[in-house]
Amino acid sequence: MSVCRTFLSTFCLILYCGCSVIENSHRQKMPMMSAYMAGDNDFVHAELADQLEEPGFFTASTVNTGDELHWQLEAGSFAFHSGNFEAALAHLTRAENLIADYDDRARISLRDAGANAGMLITNLNALPYRGFCRDRMMLQIYKSLVYLALNREDAFRAQLRRLRNAQKQIQDDYREFFDSEQAALEAARQNNPQAAATAGQGSSAEKLAAGNRNEKFSAALKATGKAAHRGYGNFLNPAALFLSALGSIRDGNFDNARIDLQRVYEAMPDNPLTQTYLATILDSTGRERPAALQKVKAFDFPLDHDCVYVLFANGRSAAFQQISLNFPVMAAWPVCEFYPAQFEKLLISAGNRQYQTGILADMDGIIAREFEERMPLMITRIVLSTAIKEAAKYAAAYAAYQENEVAGALVLAGASLYTAAVNTADTRSWEILPKELQLTQFPMPADRQITIAFDNRSAGQFPLTLPEKCRSAIIFVSAPSPQNVAIHLLPLTSK
Repeated sequence: MSVCRTFLSTFCLILYCGCSVIENSHRQKMPMMSAYMAGDNDFVHAELADQLEEPGFFTASTVNTGDELHWQLEAGSFAFHSGNFEAALAHLTRAENLIADYDDRARISLRDAGANAGMLITNLNALPYRGFCRDRMMLQIYKSLVYLALNREDAFRAQLRRLRNAQKQIQDDYREFFDSEQAALEAARQNNPQAAATAGQGSSAEKLAAGNRNEKFSAALKATGKAAHRGYGNFLNPAALFLSALGSIRDGNFDNARIDLQRVYEAMPDNPLTQTYLATILDSTGRERPAALQKVKAFDFPLDHDCVYVLFANGRSAAFQQISLNFPVMAAWPVCEFYPAQFEKLLISAGNRQYQTGILADMDGIIAREFEERMPLMITRIVLSTAIKEAAKYAAAYAAYQENEVAGALVLAGASLYTAAVNTADTRSWEILPKELQLTQFPMPADRQITIAFDNRSAGQFPLTLPEKCRSAIIFVSAPSPQNVAIHLLPLTSK
């Protein structure tokens, strides 16, 4: 009877946590992402609909499970890519509400305690996915652009004014989150001292990567470290600060714009784009340029009106894949997986002039840097969870063996099957995101004709006519691959 109760409680826990407890999330998404890169958007839409349908006993729905958030985020960015802006807003708003629910919930609550207990007997997927800092900032960026796409320019401007505070709030919230995670982990250590002692023997990335058995893990660490150096401190997303600055510029608040652009420049001091923006805004506010910007040529056209901005969402975001790691038992681990960019830049013709996009935010660098920062705590959690499951497996088998040798063998076999089934890495992430965001800008052409081309010629050329109602415009180009290109004209009608 006790075995039945244990099985039933574990089964219910897995249902609550989501399917990623058994099959890692990245593998679940592989067919969808392959279709997305191939341009089969109908398949992507159908998969997202299945994941987010009304929950039922025989459905694959993730609604009301710990996996719902990252599927809502996928649905939000995909709906935006597809031009279904009402659906995008609904998904992003639901995701925002889920995040608020996690943040408002007491850090050590009965529900969180249950999730942490579930993690110890299953894996990290038992904890609700709360979103990376990158996710939370990109949610706000997409939401601002969705408002503009829905011709809600006032809501767009209000959202831009929130971006700067949102960046700081995310930093503060995540520091608190890390502290609460550390407290929960310390409690688990105290409740499982023997397993904690075992976990302490291999609780650093360097120890786990040592030796010839974990070469794949070691190579992944090096690739992540290289990408992380392209990231920015304090979970900064320069694209968010740029949009915040753009809102301030269009509102005539050049001092606030200067503060945002100063931070972008400090994050990327060698980037010609950030240099030009800061030099231009310093000139506009009558402030002296620093020595490094003395020779930088400012924009020769106004940024606050009659201007076209092109945002280029280039390629496919880094994700997390599962690998096997020995320490000494075999365990599943998440590592960053990076995908090559199939474009270098956009080439744009407007008003008898040529323009090209430059890097605004290295999204791979942002997620790699955050993953690297979270790694020590994640490693300790995985090692501790694995040690607890191994100890429990042999303790249960030994206790059964004292009563009956056959029962002991059966318990050991069953426990081994269970630990193998839940030997799943937490690879949950928001994958329908770009590898990088690029930007260019130019004055509104007199004939309102522009042509967008890719340096990868297989993607073709796209002529656009800007309607008369556009005083200014943001053109959002989403191109995960040459087979899947979407261009959205987001008019700014106020000036």
